[in-house]
Amino acid sequence: MKQCEKILVSNQWAEMNFAERPPSVAWEPISVLQLPGCVVWGWFKPAAAPQSVMINVPDNIYQVYGPALTLRMVMHSTGFDASQVQAWTIQGITYESQRGANPLLDQPLPYPGPQGIAIHFGSVATPTMSIAPAQSMMPMPASSTPATGNELFTLEAIATEWQSIILLETQLDAARRKLGDIQGQLSSLNRDLGSDERLLSSAQDKKDWEDARRFLRDNLFQVGRYIREYDIGVTSSAGNRKHFEEVYVQFVEPRQAFPGMEQEQLAFEQHRKTGQTLLQHMQTAHAAAARDGIQRARSVLTRIAAKVRTGRHKR
Repeated sequence: MKQCEKILVSNQWAEMNFAERPPSVAWEPISVLQLPGCVVWGWFKPAAAPQSVMINVPDNIYQVYGPALTLRMVMHSTGFDASQVQAWTIQGITYESQRGANPLLDQPLPYPGPQGIAIHFGSVATPTMSIAPAQSMMPMPASSTPATGNELFTLEAIATEWQSIILLETQLDAARRKLGDIQGQLSSLNRDLGSDERLLSSAQDKKDWEDARRFLRDNLFQVGRYIREYDIGVTSSAGNRKHFEEVYVQFVEPRQAFPGMEQEQLAFEQHRKTGQTLLQHMQTAHAAAARDGIQRARSVLTRIAAKVRTGRHKR
């Protein structure tokens, strides 16, 4: 059965293959849709259990929502349908999902404790591996409080990073449009010579055209690669972008302190740097396509076209 995750794009649910879902770089807040105000935390594909999602329910959330909260609600709120889940582990015990038919999914959620819940979409690791956070996982945000002192400096630094990311996204969007335009030009130029062109061009012309087409294909590959990276890579809405926006809206904008702020600041910084690197690659790919692809191809075609005109005039 195909495993899918649903992600929220422009307030509409869209499906994405679970295998293509990038691993989390930080704990991601997950709003439980059926219980307004109930927010749990998730970590997708931790290193110790890459086919699982870790869920942590803060104590203060469990105290308020515990009697009404079910695991099916949690699964639904992450975008996963319970029928896609193979099993889950809680309090060190693993339960089979039965393709979403297990009645325990609709029972009030037992207290998960500090180890939380592991939702398994592939082979189930041992309970200790599936529950224990990987070393790369950042501390779990439990609750937020109004920031003071150094906390404000950290939040201000994250806010600055976010504004830089927003500005960078406008540049990336412009670069994406340019790559789309030049991709069309490369594709239209990458063709076989017409009958008159083959007849009236020299052997050297034909060799130069084959070389030009090789550059066209190479540039089409590079342009397509960075278009895909922009569309579905880690900086996109299908990657980590949504997480950073949620952290900004929930904590940074209202200046609410939360555990792991320092690590989150580094994650924002890394996200910006990743976007800057992608922008450089997109700009380089565009310049190479214009120079080595389009200009080279047009130069050869112009030379052949002149011979075709001369040949037709002589007929």
